[in-house]
Amino acid sequence: MKTRYSQRVLVDCSVMFAGENVVGEGRMVDLSLPGCLLESSKTMIAGEYLQLRLFLPDHATPLNVALAAIRWVDGCKLGVEFIRTSQQEQSRLTQFINQQSGRSPSSQWSESVVLIGSSDK
Repeated sequence: MKTRYSQRVLVDCSVMFAGENVVGEGRMVDLSLPGCLLESSKTMIAGEYLQLRLFLPDHATPLNVALAAIRWVDGCKLGVEFIRTSQQEQSRLTQFINQQSGRSPSSQWSESVVLIGSSDK
């Protein structure tokens, strides 16, 4: 089994998504810097690409992920990898995960994670 390279935090929040063949909503169950676990009644397959709007429990505006890929599907559960998002959204995501995991704001990830194709928008 492959070891996870970033911290995962449990969350319970709404997600809206859109892809080439699907538009829908679901629940995000956990979140890490490179992706999340979603639950949705929509039928999807590994390899599909999506745009996501994550309604984090911090009640701020939804966090936008411009491009994400479904890496695995198990019934209604989807493993999703974030591929492209803005630098601002990456910072917000890191801050949210640090807050949820009890890390101080000055803590840094010990791993180097790069979102391929991230934009500066």
